[in-house]
Amino acid sequence: MKKLKAIIGMMLIVACAFGQEAEGISNVVRVNFKAKDVSAPDIFMIYRNSGEVTSAGLVEVDIRVLDDGGIGSVKINQEERNGGGKDTLVFAYSFMPGQEVGVVARDNSNNVKEKSFLIKGQQATPAAIAVAGPKQHRYYALLIGVEEYEDPEIASLSEPIKDATQLREVLTSKYTFNDENIKFLKNPTNADLIITFEELSREIGPEDFLLIFYAGHGFYNDKTNIGYWLPADARKANTVKWFRNSALVENMGAINSKHTLLISDACFSGGIFKTRAPFNNASPDIADMLKRPSRKAMTSGSLTTVPDKSVFMRYLLKVLSENNNQYLPSEELFDEIRLSMRNNSNTKPLYGEIQNVGDEGGNFVFIRKQ
Repeated sequence: MKKLKAIIGMMLIVACAFGQEAEGISNVVRVNFKAKDVSAPDIFMIYRNSGEVTSAGLVEVDIRVLDDGGIGSVKINQEERNGGGKDTLVFAYSFMPGQEVGVVARDNSNNVKEKSFLIKGQQATPAAIAVAGPKQHRYYALLIGVEEYEDPEIASLSEPIKDATQLREVLTSKYTFNDENIKFLKNPTNADLIITFEELSREIGPEDFLLIFYAGHGFYNDKTNIGYWLPADARKANTVKWFRNSALVENMGAINSKHTLLISDACFSGGIFKTRAPFNNASPDIADMLKRPSRKAMTSGSLTTVPDKSVFMRYLLKVLSENNNQYLPSEELFDEIRLSMRNNSNTKPLYGEIQNVGDEGGNFVFIRKQ
């Protein structure tokens, strides 16, 4: 966290970064936590229900404030709220179309951010409501590749965007994923990630499937048991723009999908797992897997350095490409990857349920196109 005041000038080796091979020595990211916090909170406003005006003539929005070091107070128009030192706050409001909304957020270090929004609204047409019948399940994907960093002190990578591109090609050519339902973030910033997750929470319905894939630098702090992804605007000197694993889990919990599968080709905090799934190669009951909601994660390694040219990625693409079964449950996908990596890599991948986000024992199932 960016407020670690006890550590001044100390360099921590990022053990979970993609290592760029150079003359046999892997580059690593070193992190120097500074004592002074000079970054103000981030403020976002997200429209609910695509900004449609309610029967009461109002537009419903969520106002989200984030600050890793703790939020002291938030004032929305003339109403002031105590932040309680939390790092994430979400306020639900309803405003008139055309109304101006002012937000002032102050963190625990007295850094202040002010932001104003003009409320826009759109009317729901009766025709659109009439044709909106029962929604069929759809397959969505969020693919994230980060290889170019604004901070020259963070080593660049060469493979993440290529890997994400190859995964998209396999998903759209062989499985029931359509291009219009795939969001591909190339070198996103921290704000890009937050906004995209908010968009997905509005677009995805209770019968839909969501695949989240990340390739890029990762970091795990074994002193605080906090893991991070490093977006393109991450700085070596502090964690202000790092994307915390707990924020990822929170965003996944806010997406009302039937099944969500996270695949992370970077280190990940093992604490997110509720259980580690056993594997016995039993014949799966596909209908039962699809019936019950699931929130699963698959990661390329635990807390060890993983190479830029990922063995995990090689076998992920290989299994998906060579699969000839109509249904491929994520457990079977992982089991194939795990067995291949056991013989060809020192990295041990992980798989299991994500805790506290609604897993009810189901499974994400890849379905081949007919």
